[in-house]
Amino acid sequence: MMLFVLQGPSGSGKTTQAAHLAREKQFEKIITATTRAPRMGEVHGKDYYFLDDDTYDEKLKKGDLLAPTSIHGARYGIPKADLLSVIRSKDRHALVILDDKGARELKAMGAFVIGLRLDESTRHARLLKRKDEGRFTREHFRITCDATVDASQSEDAVYHALSAAVEKALAENACDF
Repeated sequence: MMLFVLQGPSGSGKTTQAAHLAREKQFEKIITATTRAPRMGEVHGKDYYFLDDDTYDEKLKKGDLLAPTSIHGARYGIPKADLLSVIRSKDRHALVILDDKGARELKAMGAFVIGLRLDESTRHARLLKRKDEGRFTREHFRITCDATVDASQSEDAVYHALSAAVEKALAENACDF
């Protein structure tokens, strides 16, 4: 079993690519918790666990959230029980989407981090398309990823490159979590 982390700026396609990978029977996407409001079409328990601030604070205090972080005014964390469930299953690989800080934390624990990177003009165009202009601030990353994928390509091309990175990691058994 391996733990894969998808990491990249807003608009890089992390959620879309994670959904593609999660369709593979050997993968399970770990749903993260957040205090941000759902975007149109997002479903609690499928896309994120949408929590109010008090519930988030309570879970954090109990140690039920891993890799807590704040980005764009919202807080995020990985439900510890969900991650442990996949790790203990031994028959599925875990996949989680994290920001820079969370990715560094899980990388230190042995996760394989794949960075989705794209140029700023493509990122801005995608954010405009999804009406998410509030995330135009350039995002900086201070993590060395185990693999990097050019996310400015077509969705299919990104998935092909991402799948190749995953297959290579699995073949090399680069980080047995």
